[in-house]
Order: sequence, then C-alpha cells, then structure tokens
Amino acid sequence: MRREPIVVEQEKLADEAATWLERALLESLDGGRRCSLALSGGSTPGPVYRELAKRKVPWERVDFYFVDERCVPPDHPESNYLLAEETLFKPLGVQSHQVYRMQGERADRDEAAKEYEVQLPPVLDVVVLGIGEDGHTASLFPGATSLEERERRVLAVVGPKPPPWRLTLTLPVLNEARHVLGVVSGESKREAVRRLLEGEDLPATRVTKAQWMLDKTTVGRE
Repeated sequence: MRREPIVVEQEKLADEAATWLERALLESLDGGRRCSLALSGGSTPGPVYRELAKRKVPWERVDFYFVDERCVPPDHPESNYLLAEETLFKPLGVQSHQVYRMQGERADRDEAAKEYEVQLPPVLDVVVLGIGEDGHTASLFPGATSLEERERRVLAVVGPKPPPWRLTLTLPVLNEARHVLGVVSGESKREAVRRLLEGEDLPATRVTKAQWMLDKTTVGRE
C-alpha cells in the first residue's frame, strides 16, 4: 500500500528529511549491527546530507552505496560521489573502506555495473531518492527498458539529459530496500509530483514502498 506523502515547509525540508533518515539508520543499527545507506545526487539531497552529517549516528558502522552515478570521473562537478564526499564523507571523516563508489568513469560501463552488483548487500537498509521533472528516479527514465529489468541489480543506461550514460540500481533493488525516502523540493517539480500523487505510471511511482517527503511548493501550497 502506498504511503501518504509527508508535506513540510520548504525551509524545514532538509531538517525533516535528515530526522527521518536518522531514525531509519538507528533502527537498522540496533543491536550493534552494521547498516547500508544508498545515496542519490541532484539538487535537493545536498542540504539533506549536510543536516544528516550533524546527527548522532554511529557512522563507523554505516556503509555507503549509491543509487546511481553519472559516467564521469569522481571529481567531476556532475558526480554524485563528489556531492556525497563534500556534504557527508569529509564532514564525518568517513573511512574509504565504508564507501562503495559506482565507477562511472570506466570505459566498460557494463562491466562496472556487474562488479557493483557483487558489492551490493543482499538488501539495502536505507535509500534516498529524488524525482526528476519527467518523473524519473535513480537513473530510471520514462519508457526505458530498464524499468522492466527483473534479474540485474545494476545497469548501465542512457538518459535523456547530459551526461547521458549512467549507472543505476534497478527497481527490484529499490523495492526490496527496508527504508526508502524520496525527497522533493521546488516548484519545477510540481507537475511531476502531481502525476506521482495521482498514481500515474512513472518510474518514481514504481518504487512502491517509498515514503515521499515534499516541500509545500511542489504541491502548490504556500
């Protein structure tokens, strides 16, 4: 059953999302376990990650993965890894062995995807998603054959926006995860959010267990 979205003030979104993620991480870490956190890129997650880095989580027991990655070097401005490094890894002093980076810069993208499948845990504990103006999430785009993938856990795909080549987790991985938070901000996402809330068949809608957290501008509230 789809969850009702959480709608918050725009200026409170980063804090509220960080609180949600903190709770999910602490639940996953209960009993001294390790847990996995899969990160997305884009414009909205940066402030969320900066808030999350302030939270009292035993970060030494968190392993970091990626929902998707653009096929660029890790120091490229478009790199999702670079965003996470600047907003989470460096502020927290995360050790390199805790970070499982998608190697989007490799020439053999399909081989990079297959190797990342091996690195993934059987089930991800906590996942952060966003939504694009076209309704895509991760690097799963409307009408793409990747939406029908049921066997592979990671794919090399081509998207409609530059840089076109991406690596992405597939829907089975996202739908098997224990906690999934989708964070959306800004008036430019209003149409995508409307379609999502109406249950239109979008990539984001197919992540059936996601808890979506929206700021009021995305639903036309002031």
